[in-house]
Amino acid sequence: MIAIDSSVYISELTKGDDSAMVKWLNDEVIYQNTLRIPFPYKIEHARDFLHYVRLMRKEHTQPTEWAIRNYTGEMIGCVGFSRIYGKYSHKDELGYWLAAPYRGQGIMTRVVEVVADWGFQHFGLWRLEAPIFPHNPASGKVLEKNGFIAEGTLHNYVMKENRPMDVIMYAKTKRL
Repeated sequence: MIAIDSSVYISELTKGDDSAMVKWLNDEVIYQNTLRIPFPYKIEHARDFLHYVRLMRKEHTQPTEWAIRNYTGEMIGCVGFSRIYGKYSHKDELGYWLAAPYRGQGIMTRVVEVVADWGFQHFGLWRLEAPIFPHNPASGKVLEKNGFIAEGTLHNYVMKENRPMDVIMYAKTKRL
């Protein structure tokens, strides 16, 4: 468990988080603003993701994904590293989502700060990337408040709903 502030903390995901994931991820806003979260979100999706999280935990010998929890312990979001560049890379991609009732309170800004520092310290990363869709400026604000720089628009960078989509690539590098 890593305390973020007096109202939220992050901890490893558990099998019991599957129902909270289904509850919160059946949100079209989350679907529209993320690349890899399906809609509608079903219990099978949650179980597959939790299985993936366990495999990544085993491979990396430490968590790569965390549940964001309120003070009662309820999962209200998720944050983590995709490890798309591989275990030994100097860079990684950061992703996150937060349940609708908790947005706009600065929670994700505080979470990203802690998790970005974790990546630099515990994974030996030198670069963090966070591609966002242009229609999601709130995510850009979270990143900018944490020292991420918008490096530019990458055209047709990802496919969503069988069509190419642009992303704005944000990045933060470790300082010497």
